[in-house]
Amino acid sequence: MIKRPAKPILESKYERFKYRLEEISNTWSERNLTLFLLGIATGYRLQDLVDLTIAGIKEALSNKQFEIQEKKQYRAWKTYIKNNPRSLKKVPPKRKHGIEPQLETILKKYIKGKKSSEYAFPSQKGDNSNYLRAQSYSDILKKVAEDKEINLKNITGHSLRKTYARRLYEATNDIEYVRIALGHLSIEVTKKYLGLDDEVKEGAAKIAARKL
Repeated sequence: MIKRPAKPILESKYERFKYRLEEISNTWSERNLTLFLLGIATGYRLQDLVDLTIAGIKEALSNKQFEIQEKKQYRAWKTYIKNNPRSLKKVPPKRKHGIEPQLETILKKYIKGKKSSEYAFPSQKGDNSNYLRAQSYSDILKKVAEDKEINLKNITGHSLRKTYARRLYEATNDIEYVRIALGHLSIEVTKKYLGLDDEVKEGAAKIAARKL
């Protein structure tokens, strides 16, 4: 079975998606919605958010920004060093992202009354001893997407980062801006990530067909 890349959440479906997520989450609606909004607002990968602690969020709020060592880049660096033990290549820098007032309000409300040692997004075992797994949350988003009133394809946990990227591009029309925000090494990677090449091909096909 071919694994298809995650798609961003369409702006035309965004509000309905958000409210439907709340509805199906029952007692976990605050956790699921906060994680959703945090992913959309910062563009961090889901794997870098699910294991945040309340202390980690408090520190970020104090500093007015998140500063997270992204696991994907870190694992790639470790693999490279393992294969090239004499290399002086440094650990990739942590990705920083500011916290705007709207997100600050959401996070402060969410952490109020919670212990610093707790996982911010606990698993549904309810004892705060473990965090929600990225795949489990991805399954929740997929369930929302498959709702007959939403009807979106290829929605996963990575769709939050894709939505973040797409919003940046549509607001700026600047691929380099998006590249820097996402931490990509090249514009080609960012173009592929945004699906721009596919859009050009589809657009070209439609233009050419007008003269048939």
